[in-house]
Amino acid sequence: MANEKLNDYIKKCIELGKQREEITNNLLGVGWSKEDIDASFSAVEEEVLVPEVPTEEVAFKEPIDDFSNSLNNEINSIQQESNNLNEDLKQEKSSINMRRKKEVVEEERIIDDSEENNSKKIITPIIIVVIVLLVFSIAFAFIQKIGPFSSLEAEPEIVQESENVIPPEEEIIPEPEVIITWNCGEELIDERDGKSYPTVLIGDQCWMTKNLNYITGNSSCYDDDVENCEEHGLLYDWNTAITACPLGWSLPSDNDFKMLERYLGMEEEKIDVTGWREVSPNAQGTLELLNITLSGSRDVSGEFKYKGEYANLWLSDSVDDLYSARSFRAKDSNIYKGNVSGEYGYSVRCIKY
Repeated sequence: MANEKLNDYIKKCIELGKQREEITNNLLGVGWSKEDIDASFSAVEEEVLVPEVPTEEVAFKEPIDDFSNSLNNEINSIQQESNNLNEDLKQEKSSINMRRKKEVVEEERIIDDSEENNSKKIITPIIIVVIVLLVFSIAFAFIQKIGPFSSLEAEPEIVQESENVIPPEEEIIPEPEVIITWNCGEELIDERDGKSYPTVLIGDQCWMTKNLNYITGNSSCYDDDVENCEEHGLLYDWNTAITACPLGWSLPSDNDFKMLERYLGMEEEKIDVTGWREVSPNAQGTLELLNITLSGSRDVSGEFKYKGEYANLWLSDSVDDLYSARSFRAKDSNIYKGNVSGEYGYSVRCIKY
């Protein structure tokens, strides 16, 4: 059934030129139902179809302002009821949640109590069985120990000495380490073959005073005669000579020989000259200390030459494909400085390093 106030409102809106859709949306927005709005529109449309007898003066029983105020009051009332309803719904929802939490807690407590009771039911018989077994094991052990007819007084235990008693180990006191000192001037024993070599200190250098006679690599006695090795030592090619000296000794370098030559009184301007160079006449005694033996050499073809005439000693230096050497001769005390092929067989005099 149409509402008179709503009908009047719709009429006023139509008179003001508003469309039905706009009027409907406004009324829906303030809480009127679609059915009431449609019913009022139908009633208004019927009144429009029945023409009224015009009168001299048209007057409304209620002013428009009163109608608007009444309508607003009704809208506010509807909103208040809606708010109250929402608040009631919130409280009801909160109450339901609280009840649900209490139910969950109660269910968990019931489950825990049930599990605890079940655990007690299982553990109690196990404890009883363990106690019974423990009592039986103690009793059995006691019976085995004393025997059924043994005396309560225990016999003294007889301890027999073992026949295999291991005496305590004697403390081994290490013997003091013997430190062997060696001084230049004493004989050098080559540990590799036991051969001995006299030595001499010249200036700050310690030299062997005998040619090396250690068989290794490409080495040979003069004329392949062993007796020559006893006096003159072996003849080595350079590659063999460079590693032939005993441990702690080495093939002398060119600088080592220069130091010796200065000690022998050779003039400084002659030190680096290639060829035969004079030494001081006073150096003859020092050369005798070196005991230079004229052992000859072996040439690249393998022929042995110049024994009793020349002595040739390898040095550790090399220049291109040639290797340093020093030579001595029988007729004077001059010393030759030069470089030759490493395939020659020369003598070796080692120097302490």
